[in-house]
Amino acid sequence: MGLENYNKVVNEFKHSWFLFSVITAFVLVGCGGSEQATTDQQEPAAVQPAPASETTQPKEKPKEENSADNALTSFVGSDELKADSVPSAPPAAAAPAEPSQLAQYEKQIGDLRTENTSIKQRNVKLEVDNRLLTARLNDTEAKMAAEKDRADKAESSVKAVVVAPNPEEAAASTVATPKSYDEALKAFQAHKYDEALSGFQAVASSGENADLVGNAKYWIGETHFAKKNYKSALEDFQGVLKLKKSVKKGDAQFMIGQTYEHLGNKAKAKAAYEKVVKEYPMNRNVKRAKQRWAKL
Repeated sequence: MGLENYNKVVNEFKHSWFLFSVITAFVLVGCGGSEQATTDQQEPAAVQPAPASETTQPKEKPKEENSADNALTSFVGSDELKADSVPSAPPAAAAPAEPSQLAQYEKQIGDLRTENTSIKQRNVKLEVDNRLLTARLNDTEAKMAAEKDRADKAESSVKAVVVAPNPEEAAASTVATPKSYDEALKAFQAHKYDEALSGFQAVASSGENADLVGNAKYWIGETHFAKKNYKSALEDFQGVLKLKKSVKKGDAQFMIGQTYEHLGNKAKAKAAYEKVVKEYPMNRNVKRAKQRWAKL
């Protein structure tokens, strides 16, 4: 009985040990699986490589931009397009003018000065011509008066006894005729100032016709003025103002202002122009006198 019980106990023990081993094995296998699962959960997932199409190929531009870029590249070229895309440097300071340009500018300035001088000369000539035309109108009236005076003398001479004149007196009387005055005036218009001066002086010294004498003295001043003998011209114009009667007094007063301007005395020139306006309001030079008076 004891041996059988012993064998029975041994068999039960073996059976229990086998069950324990099996259970232990299952437990170990279960623990290992749970650790692997935990490890898998803790490790980050490996980075999946991007598709080749996404990493190597750039994103496509919109069709509108691609078409505009292609058109611009085909027209100006890729190099020029790149150059245009780079911001340009600020413009440099203007380079100084070359010597040839400076010479050209100096030539233009010289031409302008020459043209300005010629314009001034033409203006002076026009003023002289204007005075001449007006003077001829005034002289026509003087000639009419002279002709009337001659007609009256001729009528009275018919009634008188004819006496042969002295040759010297005859020569003096022929000098002071309107014809000689006209010749002197034509010489002045032709800029033959020396010839005109001699003719006017001959008429002025004759004393035959008061009107022609006054006009001749005025034109003596004009001749000196044209020859730029301003001091002599000033004396001649002032002499006209001293005459008892002369249609040239207003013109002489205006020319006194002109002469003072050329002599550089603006104060006296202004006073002379003012006198023209106030004392000779009907004179043809009043408008010009007002303009010169305002500028001084």
